[in-house]
Amino acid sequence: MKKIVVALFAVAFLLALPAAKANVVITDSTTSFAVGIGPDGELYDSSTGVGVRRLSDGYDPLQPGSPRDSWGVSTSSGSAFADYVDFGTSGISGTVVTSTANTASYLTTTTVGVTVGQNYSFVAPNVLEIATTITNTGAASDVMFQRDIDWDVFPTEFNENTFAGAIPGSPVIDSTYYGFDNPDPTVPYGASCAGGCNNQGDLGGGIKLDLGILGTGQSASFNFFYAINQSGENVNSLDAQLSGFGASYIVSTQSSENGDYPNLGSNSAAIGYGPSMPEPSSVALFVTALAGFGGYAWRRRKSA
Repeated sequence: MKKIVVALFAVAFLLALPAAKANVVITDSTTSFAVGIGPDGELYDSSTGVGVRRLSDGYDPLQPGSPRDSWGVSTSSGSAFADYVDFGTSGISGTVVTSTANTASYLTTTTVGVTVGQNYSFVAPNVLEIATTITNTGAASDVMFQRDIDWDVFPTEFNENTFAGAIPGSPVIDSTYYGFDNPDPTVPYGASCAGGCNNQGDLGGGIKLDLGILGTGQSASFNFFYAINQSGENVNSLDAQLSGFGASYIVSTQSSENGDYPNLGSNSAAIGYGPSMPEPSSVALFVTALAGFGGYAWRRRKSA
């Protein structure tokens, strides 16, 4: 009887412990590329060492050195961010993770009055899309969000070439060519690329958004993209891929063995932002309605 009581106590104790945060590795449907995701949605799985990896040859520009990726959100109540490799984690109450072989969903509750939902999926074998939704669960507030990553691009790891054009305007309010800027969106970027940049060094990229005022219960949705080149693909082709998937602003990083852009290196990586695209069913409904309205107008003209 004593052994049973001890066993039950042990089970109750284990059940009372908080669930361990999960690291996840997902692959594209062709199993050509893999992405590791950390405990609160930052990229890189420390248990397997997978960052953003091309499986054919192991090229992974996130893995060398300090494999740093981060996201951060701010409101009038403060800031929350996930950056367990570099700045640590702050303002996060908990994260619920669900995943399949090819996708992952992270829902993070913060102490600053918002939830952060991030859905990870491949829109191409080498392009990861993070469909992000920020929902205000507190008082009306101005909300900012950013993601930053340190790229180490082979064969010139720790001496890359990062370049980008001037920011296009709201909601993009700043960008950086440095991989280790502070993840708190209220802290200005120390290596701003807002006016355009073309730099060489131990670099990366980041993009900061101002989502405007969100009232209680209101949400803002948008997409971030992470991409690395396929074998033989240059950075121009990689950027064209991202633009084709809806990225309206891109910070690109390439190996610098041939100098700065427009000279091209053998490998590249990029981070991009794009507005949330409407669901295909919504587009179809809009087109159908538009066609119906056009037919109605034509009949009215014919009748007249």
